[in-house]
Amino acid sequence: MSKALQSGQISAEKDDKGRWQIDPSELQRWMDANPFLNTPENQTTTHMETQENPIGNSALSTEVKMLREQMDKLETMHERERQTLLGQVEDLKVEAERRSREHMQALAVLTDQREKVTEPRRRFFGLLKG
Repeated sequence: MSKALQSGQISAEKDDKGRWQIDPSELQRWMDANPFLNTPENQTTTHMETQENPIGNSALSTEVKMLREQMDKLETMHERERQTLLGQVEDLKVEAERRSREHMQALAVLTDQREKVTEPRRRFFGLLKG
């Protein structure tokens, strides 16, 4: 790598203490361009979830379990609130119907509900006779 730095294959700068500062993307570009560096022995990978790492698996399983429990609690709370609101809507409908009936009764009291009596029409000769 020092040969690549000195020959300019890797672009980097020196800091105030004389150490090389290499951009990670530049380092990756240089490593990808050199196939002998990409052997399985030289590659370091970190796997969080493997059969060889049961501690990582159990931590993830615990987190998944906790998240599912939290989701169940939220769904239960949501359903409870939904049922409460549906009950309130039904109560308001009943109240509106009751008030409508009361309004109609009050309106009936205020208007004349008597049947109109019509006098029979007199004929022309009946008017002359008196």
